[in-house]
Amino acid sequence: METRKIISFGSSSFVISVPKTWIRENKLKKGDVVHIENKKNELAVYPSEVVRDEEPKRIHIDIDKKSLQLVQSQIVSAYLKGYDVIDIRGDAVEKQSAKIKTILRNLTGLEIIQQSSNRITAKDLLNIKEISITTMMRRMDNIIRSMILDSIDCIKQCHYESILERDVDLNRLAFLTFRVIRSALDDPPLAKALNMNNVDLLFNWMIASHMEKIGDQTKRIARHVRGLDLTKKEQDGFRDLFTAVYKDYLQVMKACYKNDISLAYGIDLSNRSRMTESNEYVQTLKGDHKTEMARAIDNLKSMRTDIKMLARAVMNSDENVV
Repeated sequence: METRKIISFGSSSFVISVPKTWIRENKLKKGDVVHIENKKNELAVYPSEVVRDEEPKRIHIDIDKKSLQLVQSQIVSAYLKGYDVIDIRGDAVEKQSAKIKTILRNLTGLEIIQQSSNRITAKDLLNIKEISITTMMRRMDNIIRSMILDSIDCIKQCHYESILERDVDLNRLAFLTFRVIRSALDDPPLAKALNMNNVDLLFNWMIASHMEKIGDQTKRIARHVRGLDLTKKEQDGFRDLFTAVYKDYLQVMKACYKNDISLAYGIDLSNRSRMTESNEYVQTLKGDHKTEMARAIDNLKSMRTDIKMLARAVMNSDENVV
């Protein structure tokens, strides 16, 4: 915390100097206008909206002698860091162009604006200030609910390919959420426009992260159980376990939306019993499908851990986080 001396200015005003770091963070300069809000026992100073012609934030990625997996990680990393233009270059572009374009198109807002035999350039065309974090996370929630229900049904009818497609949509929303939150943490005027402080942003980051993990575990469960020849008892046991986790997920999201801390405590306290039930079910498994079902239950337990972490996020929050 810095201290500043109050200086008398004329007969009706006083002056306090503003830290240079705050000026730089908010991209202000001499002559710009700020807003002053009179709150209880304090004054809040906000930068006004200033339109500036800034150069787009650009990054170059050379893909030669790199695996496609590494290239994908670098592209996603650049997207999350808020780069406006991603320029992909190298002799390998021509051979990998279809896969690279798929990676880019799975990142919301990026459009390919230029392509040649050794270069693909994508630009972010979204207005980040018009994006609602709350809306995106509710969309993620709806996708996860449908994925879980179809994963439960996979012991009878395979929905894996459809679940896989929805997981791509979920990842797209999660990446966009992370991009917006990271940009807002680095840009106070953007955080102000989103009506969120840093604590709100960090909690939303945590919740989106665990939701994305729940989607991944759901997809993996569907992959493990599809096509298995289970007895009726095994099917019923699996369905009961997964349905219980689904109900806990619905409850923890209700706790998030309503900021119901007591509901979150109940979910957290039930975690141990849910884990015990899962372990007991694995002990009853027999036959060739035991390994795949054990892996599915491990994913189910991981889902339960992420649900517990969502509950703890609510327990430690003072404001609604979604």
